[in-house]
Amino acid sequence: MFKKTLICVLVWLATASATVWKDGEFLLWSYGRPYISPADFCFALRYENEKIGNPACYEAGDWERDTTLSLYAKWLHTNLDPRLEPEDLRPRNAHVIERLGKLKDNNLIFSTIKNDMAWFLLFDETSSEPKQIAIFPLTQDSIKIARKLTSNWFGGKPERRLSDSEREAKEKEPDEYFAEQPMYDVWFGIGLGYTQAKVPLTPSSWYRHKLNSRIKNYRDVDDSTSVWFFIKDSSPIQRAYIGGSLYDFIGLELEFRRSSHSAKIDESDQIYEELDHWDFNRYEFMLSLEFMKVFMPIKQIEIEPHISASILFDIFTEDIALKDDYKGKGSDSYRHRFKFENYYSGVVLTLGLRTAFFKNYAIDLQAGLANRGTSIVTREVIGSSTTDAFIAAGLEYHIRWK
Repeated sequence: MFKKTLICVLVWLATASATVWKDGEFLLWSYGRPYISPADFCFALRYENEKIGNPACYEAGDWERDTTLSLYAKWLHTNLDPRLEPEDLRPRNAHVIERLGKLKDNNLIFSTIKNDMAWFLLFDETSSEPKQIAIFPLTQDSIKIARKLTSNWFGGKPERRLSDSEREAKEKEPDEYFAEQPMYDVWFGIGLGYTQAKVPLTPSSWYRHKLNSRIKNYRDVDDSTSVWFFIKDSSPIQRAYIGGSLYDFIGLELEFRRSSHSAKIDESDQIYEELDHWDFNRYEFMLSLEFMKVFMPIKQIEIEPHISASILFDIFTEDIALKDDYKGKGSDSYRHRFKFENYYSGVVLTLGLRTAFFKNYAIDLQAGLANRGTSIVTREVIGSSTTDAFIAAGLEYHIRWK
């Protein structure tokens, strides 16, 4: 049903807000005896809204003379009932719909008397169904009714009427759900991912030497350019991050990642008989500059493709232990095994798609490439250039405001 509010003896049935135009035009379309004169309606407009300018009010004579429109007016009079939904009063005739769509910034007020009640329906170009409906007992003075109508329907802040060129440009704007939704946004997220040395869709021959590498004697490999010559080149990722954006266009994000990698020892090397395990934890810190664009395909769901460029810092920590029989008496090679640098730095390029639900909850999917290394390049330095690809997913909570 319509939303109903009882104000003294006045019953309002509001369906949607109407735009208030400065210096607007108001067409009074009556079925049967007019209850309010154009002069009284314009006086009420100026009295109730001082900022409305100089409105013009006319009797909609061409609407009353149009046979098809007259039939719709008769149909409205016959079918008006507070129990109906707004869409139940929508015209079905193409000519009537076309005329309503050409109202531009004019307001059309239909009135009729039925069952000792005065009915008023407000139409504009944005919809073929009534925007507002009001019912008054005939005991109400027509001037008082005009003031109540204008106060409730046109009491808001007036907007400047658009020129024909401005209206044409506005009609070409995207649908409100697909238009950008400018917001300020802060989010917190946790997630999982997966990293590997091999970049998808690239030849395996590029990686064969790196992936097949094994450490001999705790430190010897064929090439020390990448850390993947020393540790397993793939691992799950745990991640936590915080970010924020302005105008749903540009943002910053700080992320922490952790992955675990086993050393790639040569099992045939008998020196490793003393070794219980040898693993490395990789801790990554990323600061990202993110660019995004937000769409709203349906209400309460936002789609946000984004791209980011990040600076990256890597730290490796070693987890190694000897078997119980060898504790305290490890080999010289064990004591002089290879060591990673204190930290590595690099850059990351990421493509992502964030889907937000009800503004506060989101799922983010990402894929990207990371490269890190060290500015020191010698034969003894490990990891002067290390590249890997990754995918990641995150669950986020957003705090958003305009």
